[in-house]
Amino acid sequence: MLPVGNIHDSMPMNLLVYETDSGRRPFVEWFGRLDGQRQTSVRRRLRAVEEHNHLGDCSSLRGGLYEMRLTGRIGLRVYFANLDGAIVLLLGGSGKSNQQQEITRARERLRDFRERNSE
Repeated sequence: MLPVGNIHDSMPMNLLVYETDSGRRPFVEWFGRLDGQRQTSVRRRLRAVEEHNHLGDCSSLRGGLYEMRLTGRIGLRVYFANLDGAIVLLLGGSGKSNQQQEITRARERLRDFRERNSE
């Protein structure tokens, strides 16, 4: 797996949204609750990931879980895993107020994804 940071590579990255075994998509649900300005900021950031492999301000939360920070007045976090250096698995998002709860949930989702997709 490639390290996360400012990756400038010629191959585009693909975004994959985590889905529970019952069909829920927590990232999509969280995104849908954001106001228009915040949705635009998240979309812009994810487009940079897809088109330019630019993850921007990110940090490892250990165990393959990462936090993408959208700073400033937006103050959002997107939780993800980098799969094989070519796929970004979107696990959820949060503001600062519920950050620790959402990190715990994202960790559980990543564990579930790995269990259901292991060979």
